Amino acid sequence: MNANEAIAADTEAFLQRMLARPMTHEVVTKFADGTERRFKVQSLGAANNHAVGERRKVGRDLVSHGDALGHKAGDIVRVVSVEVIAL
Repeated sequence: MNANEAIAADTEAFLQRMLARPMTHEVVTKFADGTERRFKVQSLGAANNHAVGERRKVGRDLVSHGDALGHKAGDIVRVVSVEVIAL
C-alpha cells in the first residue's frame, strides 16, 4: 500500500465513523405560512452554528429558491422563528 492509498483508507474510515454518529440536535426554522424546515446535526455546537445563520433571516421577507416545503422559486417567504432542540 502506497502513501496515497493509506491516506484514502484513513479518510474512508474517518468518514464512516462520522456518518455512524447519531444525530443529537435539530434546528427548526418556522415560516409565517406555518411550514417549518428541520435540520438535524450531530452536536449542540453544530446546531448553534447553523442556527446563527438562520436567525439572521428572522423577520425578513426572502425570495425562495424552491424547496420541499412547497415553496416555489420566486415565492416570498418570511422566517418567524428559529429553535435548537435536543432529539
